[in-house]
Amino acid sequence: MTGTKRENHENRIKKIKFRAHHRGIQEMDIILGGFVDDQIADYSSEQLDDLEALMSETDADLLSWIIGQTPLEQSPFPKLLQIIADHQHKRVGSTK
Repeated sequence: MTGTKRENHENRIKKIKFRAHHRGIQEMDIILGGFVDDQIADYSSEQLDDLEALMSETDADLLSWIIGQTPLEQSPFPKLLQIIADHQHKRVGSTK
């Protein structure tokens, strides 16, 4: 990646991190914030596109998919949500 593209990519990641940590409900701040902190440093532009689109969904819908209240198949990004859910389950499981 060239210097300018790298800077734009890094700025985009910073914006996503901020957005992930400043949701409407605390649970999603913790889940999405923790995920992006741990996982997105090496994401491609296409992966960031998907993550940004997913983050446009309501917190209620995101939480419902992540905790399994609503099937992931009904979401716009079931694979990405599964990765986020798995990440959260590992984080919670590692604190026991």
